[in-house]
Amino acid sequence: MTAKEALHHYYKESGDSQPEIASKLKISQSSVHNWLSGKKEIPMESYCAIAKLCGIELLQLLPEDWKSALANEK
Repeated sequence: MTAKEALHHYYKESGDSQPEIASKLKISQSSVHNWLSGKKEIPMESYCAIAKLCGIELLQLLPEDWKSALANEK
């Protein structure tokens, strides 16, 4: 699951508005809109906050190539 997919799922299931999500993530409403619409990529520094908001593990949001790189670090 990508960060965008997780955020989109949370948006649909929670009933929270984009401004409410923005407030919870401590970002602008336009950022939430741009992320959900695909106009802008979600910056990596927001992944932790999105994972926490969505109630999922951060590792679930990381791109597959990052997961592979982390696994190889061990």
